[in-house]
Amino acid sequence: MTGSLKLSPIALALLASTTMAQANEPTDEKIETISVLGSKVSNRTATESTSPIDILDTEQLNKGGFTELGQSLQSIAPSFNFSRTQVSDGSDLFRPATLRGLQPDQTLVLINGKRRHTQAIFGLSGTVGAGAAGTDMNSIPMMALKNVEILRDGAAARYGSDAIAGVINLSLNDSTGVTTGFFQGSSTGEGDGDTYALGLNRGFDIGNEGGFINVSLEYRDADGTNRAERDTGGSSTIAKGSLSDSVRWRQGNSDSEFISIFYNAALPVGDKELYSFAGYSNRTALGNGFYRDFDRAERNVPQVYPDGFLPRIDNEAEDVSFAVGIKGDINPDWNFDLSTVYGENQYDYSSSNTINASYAAEYLANNPNASSQDIADNAGPRGGYSGGFRFDQWTTNLDVNGVIDRDNAEPIYLSIGAEYRKENYQIVPGEVASYACGASNAERSFASVINPEVFADCGFQAYQGLRPDAANSADRSSHAIYVEAETLLNENWLVSAALRYEDVSDSGDDTIWKLASRYEVTEDFAVRAAASTGFRAPSLQQSGYTAFTTTLGGDGSLATSYTATAGSPFPSALGIDGLKLESSDNYNLGLAWDVSSNLSLTLDFYQIKIYDRINLGSFIGADSEELTNFADANTALKATGAVQGNFFSNSLDSTTKGVDLIASYNTDFADGELEITFAANKNETTIDRVNSPEGIPDTIALDEQRRSFLTHGQPQERATLTFDYQAEQWSSLLRFNYFGETEVSYFAGRHIVLPDFLSPTNSWQQTSVVESAVLVDVNFGYELTENLNLSVGIDNLFDETPDELGEDEVLNFITNGAMRYPLRALPYGFDGMTYYAKVSFSF
Repeated sequence: MTGSLKLSPIALALLASTTMAQANEPTDEKIETISVLGSKVSNRTATESTSPIDILDTEQLNKGGFTELGQSLQSIAPSFNFSRTQVSDGSDLFRPATLRGLQPDQTLVLINGKRRHTQAIFGLSGTVGAGAAGTDMNSIPMMALKNVEILRDGAAARYGSDAIAGVINLSLNDSTGVTTGFFQGSSTGEGDGDTYALGLNRGFDIGNEGGFINVSLEYRDADGTNRAERDTGGSSTIAKGSLSDSVRWRQGNSDSEFISIFYNAALPVGDKELYSFAGYSNRTALGNGFYRDFDRAERNVPQVYPDGFLPRIDNEAEDVSFAVGIKGDINPDWNFDLSTVYGENQYDYSSSNTINASYAAEYLANNPNASSQDIADNAGPRGGYSGGFRFDQWTTNLDVNGVIDRDNAEPIYLSIGAEYRKENYQIVPGEVASYACGASNAERSFASVINPEVFADCGFQAYQGLRPDAANSADRSSHAIYVEAETLLNENWLVSAALRYEDVSDSGDDTIWKLASRYEVTEDFAVRAAASTGFRAPSLQQSGYTAFTTTLGGDGSLATSYTATAGSPFPSALGIDGLKLESSDNYNLGLAWDVSSNLSLTLDFYQIKIYDRINLGSFIGADSEELTNFADANTALKATGAVQGNFFSNSLDSTTKGVDLIASYNTDFADGELEITFAANKNETTIDRVNSPEGIPDTIALDEQRRSFLTHGQPQERATLTFDYQAEQWSSLLRFNYFGETEVSYFAGRHIVLPDFLSPTNSWQQTSVVESAVLVDVNFGYELTENLNLSVGIDNLFDETPDELGEDEVLNFITNGAMRYPLRALPYGFDGMTYYAKVSFSF
């Protein structure tokens, strides 16, 4: 803005460090090492557990430039992946969070040990996590957390659906008598992506009997980044094939804003404790589609956009959660915990800087002598509401835990419990202009205003609105009972067993179990093993999803593609009456070794076999060869008015094998303390079988693009090496983050088939590869006073990015050379180096 002075985010953070006044003495906070996830029946530390558990405190999470929880976890825990996806609806706000290379919805997320709700939307086809509605990790502010626990083992017998890859528990801050906060500013090495983040936390005592309330506020505002380049698509003043005057496409993070408030509270009531926690967050992001070239007759109205346009997609996500419970002792040996938790997610899309080209086309058809100004004036809105999704979940649990004493033997720790869960899902249609064919919402399209032989597209460009006939609502309930027991067979041998029965109203029931053991060979060396079965109920976002999208036939007729709801006539006629439970077999074998007082080592091998995995299949055309022997299915598909359809099904079995290694070394060094941590994960997923209906090709149930994401869309090797040094007021961190290669078919020769003669090399790359890389992060901190700390750092010090696209890559061709990097399966993104300054205070 003219006449104003804008300080860089780094300058603002540094300025804050010089203007904050000293305050009172900080209160020491002890980080709890007891694991909530290790067992429902006893308080054991992570190292004593029968399964591998990582416990990450807030100091570890915040020592770096990451302001999002997902990115912070990825930098510390190699088994956790947080892939980037660009130019994909919804990816501007949420990213798939996964464990051990599986799907986002195969990891269960808890807050304070209670189930967290999932997103209302799932990732689109052509992305990591496609078709899976996981938990949005970035909706949870790091300021509100005390620690994060990651259980790297199947735990469905303890926690129910989704806990196939593992469980992540987020423990909320329960400190009192201290105010903490931070202000951080950051920018990329390219000079964009300016981000400002601030947080505040305060805990208050309630009464004198241990009651408290802890409140956290967090705000973040981030400018977008752009790594696109000038393109050769041409304009009204520049010939096609010549470089544009400016960068018109976008490839990078979106402009975004985030605000949240969380609380955690407890209040003694007699000899019981009443507790509650809740959170609200709202996030917005301005994404985009591909640039619409000026001469694309079906997409553009040059009277409005003479040089083409970049359609924008406004994303908004709102999360609300509330929990209340009471717990206490029944007698000296038994206690109970009764809780109820409600959570909801609303996700909405609005389009801007876009157009519905059929509006102008219809106007011109009815007014053939219209002037350019008349056409522009009657070209319809340039944006509007495109639709949204709603999901809510209400979970009630009763747990009873106790000890059964045995004569001359170790006691048995026992937990029994019951759970009831209710879920609702809704699809909200967009406004008429977002999907209609012309202002009259006609049955067919109209000749475009550019070329009368080409028909105009219907609906907004980039994100065609959700149609009323796709609006849907669904609900279901589930109930479960479970029991878990744990005991020491002798002073060295710990064993545990869990059994759970759960019935999900729309997809069936199952009884699952887990057996686990830990044996101390010596005081410093132990082996552990676990075997379990598990399940995942199909989400309502999968079983309740339906969609109609419109494309144009050559004669201007509307060609509708239909995604059928599970159990509807079309898939039912093919023998797919609905979605059933995914099931799994999990095996884990590991060791924990305290090599010396300074060095510890854990090594865990695992295998996860999943049966009847749910996947969104490819389209099947009406009257196609695939439906020759399925007359009822063909009739059902044509009855919808669609020319092709697809659906979710339990279409594949898979096996994931891998190993986790963690080594920690602590020593005194140069008048300070040095901690060195090496952590690594290697995994491999193979497709064992494709479960397509008899007579339907396997490639319909699981196509090449989806297969590539499941097996090679996430790094098969990940490792971190961290050097953390502290001496008096100084601290420093050096971290090496290794990401293995990814390789998918999307936006490559196996996905988009182009004639070889169009390639400068007479052939096209068949896959899209993101090469392996090592990213180096550095951080330096200085305690200015007892209450004030300044830290500065650089993430991705050497500006590592994927290799730039070559001339023989399909994505380069279809974007007129605008895209610099791949768009899919990006484990570390392409923004490059980021530098930051952070001021933290405590008083």
